[in-house]
Amino acid sequence: MLRSLVFILLCSFAGIVQADGTMRHLRKMEGYTIVAVTSVDGEFQGCDFGRVIKLLNGMSYKCSSYSYTYAYSPDAIVFAKANAYQGKSLATIKLLIEGEIFDMEPVFLK
Repeated sequence: MLRSLVFILLCSFAGIVQADGTMRHLRKMEGYTIVAVTSVDGEFQGCDFGRVIKLLNGMSYKCSSYSYTYAYSPDAIVFAKANAYQGKSLATIKLLIEGEIFDMEPVFLK
């Protein structure tokens, strides 16, 4: 119950739930778990395929969608959903920044 309340508050803060109460993106997030609440490290110029977004908590993700927006060090919420495919466990990652949800891929460090 507490986790649900925190999720609703975060979504309201991040612009998923609009002032009139309608849920703009919330339906797309069913089954996802909040992994981290942080900020973008520096300028955020939206997503372009392959662009790497670095977060202040040290996580990095690569965009697999496109949308332009600009903000300096905006808040970011990282969501993940576990999926199984041909016996392998995979994760779907989404990043919520400036009220918009972006499809992402993890960046693995070498």
